[in-house]
Amino acid sequence: MNVAPKQSTSPMTDTRLALLANGYRPLPCKGKFPAGFSGWQNCAATPENIAAWETTHTENSNTGILTGDVVAVDVDVSSPDVSERILQRLLDVPGAQHAPVRTGRDPKAMFFFRTDTPRDKVVTDFYTIGGVDQRIEVMGTGQQVIVDGIHPDTGKPYAWSNGDLTTISISDLPVIEWDALSEFLIDASAIMARHAEKHKPAPAPKRRPANDNGDGYFRNVNEAALANLVAWVPALKLPKTKRHGAGFRAVCAWRGVRNANLSFHPEGITDWGSGETHTAVDVVVKAGFADGVTSAAEWLCNRLGVDKAAMGWVEKDAAMLPPAGLVAKLLAKKAKPDNDASPFTPAAAGGLMGEISKWILDTSRRKSPELAVMASIAFMSAFYGRRVATPTGCGVNLYLAGIAGPGFGKEAPLQRLTAALQEASMAYLVGAGEVSSASSIEKILRRKPVVVMPWDEIGDVLEAINQRGSGNWSSTIRSAMLQLYSKSTGVWFGKETTDETRLGEPIYCPSMTIIGTSTPTRFYGGLSEKNLSDGFAARMIFVSPRKRPVRANPKNNGLKVPKSLLQRIKADQDAFPWPKRVGGAEPQWRVAEVKPALLEVPWHDEAAEQRWIEFEDWQEAEIEKDESRDGIIGRAAENAVRLATLRALSRGPEGAAVSVADVDWARAIVLSSIDAVEAGVERFMTSSRFEEVCNAIMAALRAAQGGRLYRAELLKRRGVKGNETRVVDDAIKRLQETGDIEKTDGKTFVLTPAGKG
Repeated sequence: MNVAPKQSTSPMTDTRLALLANGYRPLPCKGKFPAGFSGWQNCAATPENIAAWETTHTENSNTGILTGDVVAVDVDVSSPDVSERILQRLLDVPGAQHAPVRTGRDPKAMFFFRTDTPRDKVVTDFYTIGGVDQRIEVMGTGQQVIVDGIHPDTGKPYAWSNGDLTTISISDLPVIEWDALSEFLIDASAIMARHAEKHKPAPAPKRRPANDNGDGYFRNVNEAALANLVAWVPALKLPKTKRHGAGFRAVCAWRGVRNANLSFHPEGITDWGSGETHTAVDVVVKAGFADGVTSAAEWLCNRLGVDKAAMGWVEKDAAMLPPAGLVAKLLAKKAKPDNDASPFTPAAAGGLMGEISKWILDTSRRKSPELAVMASIAFMSAFYGRRVATPTGCGVNLYLAGIAGPGFGKEAPLQRLTAALQEASMAYLVGAGEVSSASSIEKILRRKPVVVMPWDEIGDVLEAINQRGSGNWSSTIRSAMLQLYSKSTGVWFGKETTDETRLGEPIYCPSMTIIGTSTPTRFYGGLSEKNLSDGFAARMIFVSPRKRPVRANPKNNGLKVPKSLLQRIKADQDAFPWPKRVGGAEPQWRVAEVKPALLEVPWHDEAAEQRWIEFEDWQEAEIEKDESRDGIIGRAAENAVRLATLRALSRGPEGAAVSVADVDWARAIVLSSIDAVEAGVERFMTSSRFEEVCNAIMAALRAAQGGRLYRAELLKRRGVKGNETRVVDDAIKRLQETGDIEKTDGKTFVLTPAGKG
């Protein structure tokens, strides 16, 4: 039965209510994923839930819908010619000509159908066309797709043809014919194969668990908790906890609300205020009775009076004797390297990188192996930039960020990097230590198409990039960095202007490497939530030393590069095997308007390629499990092959080939990077802009006489001024609901006694 939309003043909420009225199951999404929304796969929103999302999920400004009864056929193909052929074939599927079509980034397109027999997600193999992996996805049970909002890559609204879902009821969607769709997928794969450089099999479909509680011990604990709510729910001491039917109702205290919308029932736990579902373990953690799922499960076992072992718990040191074949299989699939040796040592880096990092350590007062290896990687990235391609066809440019507190010796590695290039007669590879816009990056690359930029305080750059305002030219740096990461074996046109001398001039194979350092608070203070979802963070390699280096007193402070190191650099320069066009190769390396001759470094053997493919499969499997991590790990495999290629060249450019050891070293660095950024975000990243506005409003009212301000005055106060009206209004609404601000006529705002405290 369709639900009549409620009155709303927000276009976003109106859209979600219209979708609900048309029979769809809407979700609040941030970018392409329902961030911060647990149990979204089971969400059955009500009009009240949807209205509350404006306050509970303020940054989730995009709207998605659950698929299953809705079937979304996603032609995720960016090659215009190939996409056109596939779309023409898709139109032969019965009903496709009448299906609504959503476009986010042309020529990609998504067609919407319905079914009475929902199926799991189906994907074709990946096909590499123009250096980009392409495939077709059919979104099914347990998935969601965006239907309204702003595309995170283009920055433009999603577009529709053949109508959109706010005007078309689910019952009016064309019914998918599964046999016809299967034939389409076969034909589409054949079309992609004809234009592909290579392809790899689609990941094996994952069998979903029977419920969302997880497997083994935790599932057993959750099921036992639902079967005996009386034993533990009252002990949570949530506000307004009362018996309700076969379970309980309580206030979801961690959301800062006052209504008893949290339902505990033997069938499950649902927050009817937001539409989210929870497990018992989730609730114990959120209520503050545990610091993680393990301690939460133990707390529940104690309340339930059951033994952990009876629930399936196995002590860490207990003997486990799985079959030998299973052990071998698990070891073969491990994502992490087979040893725990740090990749951040001169010996692990090896070759020229090892010599450079050893020199940096020997001449530094604070010896940080991680930062020394990072600087040697940046050297190699510039040294071989615009000269080589990886076995997968990409360049070796990298974005490196060294994140460490005071006293870690962050300055020395950057200084040594610059000194090594200058004394090796390659000062032309060193770029600006600061840029103000994408235009300044373009000017540098037109003069120096291969360059390394040492940024002393990369946190300040991030903060400038993410500042709001139409006059913020620094914000264009982000767009340039996103583009240039993947252009090192292609072509970049920069920003065209009315200046005819620049119109259409290409920069071939631009190779821009960035290396910067920062303290954690400044770096993560400058990082934005958008950077974590738009692929910006995924393109970066984060190096975060854990141990403060001891102070040393080196005799040589690195003012002069050792002759032996300079001789090694020159020897590798002379030994580089330029491709056949020897006469023009070197000049082309440094001329932006001329396409250079690139040497493709091959795999050493099939085992090396397979080791890298396993890591790429791990990356895709992690994203399948949690799509919100795509913005952090979506380029893990690509960063790894770039690093592995540099390590192969480090051992010597003649006959260089990427080995299993190179891949393992690179993989260890990338996994360390992922751990570093996820831990840093968790510990240091400032709260969302919404929370900052809430805090700014409270600070302004507490500073005002009598805790009272007119709206016009409040909007001028620091931290409030310059924010979107909707964000400010949402913050005020939140503070009124939490009892910090009195509910007034909206012209004057007054602190409550609780707010003053």
